[in-house]
Amino acid sequence: MIKFVFGLIFGVIVGAAAALYLSPKAVVSRPIVAAPAARPGTIHVSVDQAYLNKLMTEALAGQAQFKGMQPTLALQGPNTVIVTVDLQADVAGVTLKARPEVMMQLSLNAGRIRTHVANVNFGIVNVPLEPFQAQINQIESMMEDQANRAVTNGLAGTGLKIVNVTTSSNSLNVDLGE
Repeated sequence: MIKFVFGLIFGVIVGAAAALYLSPKAVVSRPIVAAPAARPGTIHVSVDQAYLNKLMTEALAGQAQFKGMQPTLALQGPNTVIVTVDLQADVAGVTLKARPEVMMQLSLNAGRIRTHVANVNFGIVNVPLEPFQAQINQIESMMEDQANRAVTNGLAGTGLKIVNVTTSSNSLNVDLGE
């Protein structure tokens, strides 16, 4: 689910940015804001956290495997994304419920989005990552592949590439340049 959400987020950002680049007179309403970036020749795209949560909820609404999970996305600076979901399991007639948080760090390396799972938390219990490192590496790789594929598809034919990615307490920000 996390890789799906991550790809969805970057697909929205890159698609909006490509549309703005190809149609300079386009007007974008509040959840996605595009403006010239501090660096000459770049476009800064900022997507509101509430809008990202709305997109994620809509995208997962009709999918049976995500029923009842109520995923939420929280952004924090610097470059932190926290995904939280409701989980429920029936074990020996007892219903167990949890709301784990997965904290990820975003970065850019050689024009590619990189992710790093920094923490998995089940309430007051931080899960040690070492025993699950192989699975975490696989999840990170899948998320990166999906995000970078969305970026490549969204920017195809524009001559743009991602030059910076950041988060703040309420938005995901991407700078695009040639």
